Amino acid sequence: MTETVNQQRHRGLKQVFAVSIGLFLVFLDSTVVNIAIPNIIDDYKIDLSKASWIINGFVLTLAVLLVTLGKMADMFGRVRTFLWGVIIFTVSSFLCGMAPSADLLIIFRVLQGIGGAMVIPTSMMLVRTAVPPEKIGLAMGIWGAVGAMAVAIGPSLGGLITEYIHWRWVFYINVPIVLLAFPFIFLAIRVRNEPIHKFKLDPLGILLMSLSLFFLTYAILQGEEIGWTSYKIFLYFVISVVSGALFLFVETRVKNPLLDFSIFKNRLYVSGLVSNFLSGILLMGTLILLPLFLIKVKEFSTLEASFVITSLSGVMLIVAPITGRAIDKIGYLIPMLIGYITIIVSFSLLINIDVNVSVLKLILFLAILGTGLGIIMITSVTVCTATVSQTQISLSSGIFATVRSVGGAIGVALFVSLTLSFLNHYSANVVDEGVTIIKESDIPKKLKDSIQKVLMKQRDTFFEEKNNNRVLELDEESKQLLAKNIEKEVLAKIPKGTSMSPEMQKKIEEQVKQQLINIDKNIANIKKQIEDISKEYVAKSMAKAFFSGIILCFLSSLSLPFLSKKFSLSHSREVDI
Repeated sequence: MTETVNQQRHRGLKQVFAVSIGLFLVFLDSTVVNIAIPNIIDDYKIDLSKASWIINGFVLTLAVLLVTLGKMADMFGRVRTFLWGVIIFTVSSFLCGMAPSADLLIIFRVLQGIGGAMVIPTSMMLVRTAVPPEKIGLAMGIWGAVGAMAVAIGPSLGGLITEYIHWRWVFYINVPIVLLAFPFIFLAIRVRNEPIHKFKLDPLGILLMSLSLFFLTYAILQGEEIGWTSYKIFLYFVISVVSGALFLFVETRVKNPLLDFSIFKNRLYVSGLVSNFLSGILLMGTLILLPLFLIKVKEFSTLEASFVITSLSGVMLIVAPITGRAIDKIGYLIPMLIGYITIIVSFSLLINIDVNVSVLKLILFLAILGTGLGIIMITSVTVCTATVSQTQISLSSGIFATVRSVGGAIGVALFVSLTLSFLNHYSANVVDEGVTIIKESDIPKKLKDSIQKVLMKQRDTFFEEKNNNRVLELDEESKQLLAKNIEKEVLAKIPKGTSMSPEMQKKIEEQVKQQLINIDKNIANIKKQIEDISKEYVAKSMAKAFFSGIILCFLSSLSLPFLSKKFSLSHSREVDI
């Protein structure tokens, strides 16, 4: 018996919520793991370079496979691909929690990435086809709100789990969620006779595109660590460009290309991609700097920092469904314009942050940024799904997710590189101001000269040193030598012929001890002053990095006129998907 329209729409909203649960898992995992990295390093006794692959392995896998698996979903069935993606993601999450070594954890994170690359594009397809055209904005708003909720609670949840349970539970947590939700997911999106599009795979195209995306993303992720001017990074970019050019050459000559380039003739879609790319850069770039600012500059605990960051991602949860409804009524241009203006306002506030910025102000700035990002993210995902034909929905979803992933990697690299660049510029300022403080301090001249000499060696590398204030910490040998010098000075002041009675010796020892205590206090005060100065320059460097967000917004806004174009879906909705 044919379903009524109301029944179809009711089933469609159930499908939207069910599919969004799968997306929730993937997005939660992308934010909940980062905050556990320090504990993972301690448990496995690995360095930060290796630990970074616990993150990079997941990100790289997503970037490389999103388009391919999105396309293959049409071949094997979108629902089947989505369900298997959830299963693979859940099993690999359990294996990540069980991993006895860092190497196995990285392997299982790659497996998680495969599951995520199956879930993300298919979730967009299933949401897009679950509701009628006039409700697409609302559906994508719900989809985006669930994703925003995962991003919102990820840092706080990761902090709570890591601090009060164990880091392994940031992976285990996915298992009970799926066990509880999977029956609902299965029933809500179960379909009969799911349409499957038969086509031949383009293995050479897949290989070339994967190589291009892998080396592009890998170069971006490793650029700061290896050095942007390194021959290795240059080689990675060359491989990416060459394989990308070969991919374009091959795709124009094969019968069944992996990529249908006609999709880029759709100006609405291209404009949505540009804004999607921007949101990926700004969100991940901001999220990489915020914990450093809160923990290193404001001296918050990891848990406290995660709660402050939630003000950014939490407001996205509120904005997403509101934006979706607005899009259904007024179109794309006005919401996107409001989003851009809001982001520019937020970064205009963030470029003025300093050491003394209040928590309430910072939360307000982040809430404004979250509002702008939430509007842009939902508007861009709606544009990129609603303005393409049914035959291009798989491809458009894969490209959209890939662009977001690569944008996130670029955002991290860009914001970190800019911050470090400005810190290197300010390194001499910190050392010079520190030397002035030392000269004016009340400590022995020999000690002043010694500290100044070592500190001046760090004039160009102060912020590169892991413990840049260690020159102000006296070891036992230095303390003993200092004590002897002080004792000599005290003895020199005693009149000749004075008998060294036990009382006199005790008095001398007390004077030496008191002078050592005073010197320790003075050194601690100097250290605190230099730390405060360095924090000011860290905040200033991050603020300047945030200025790039304003520039990127203005550049991306050049695509906004495309959104004034009228678009209506002439094709019918696929009721059975």
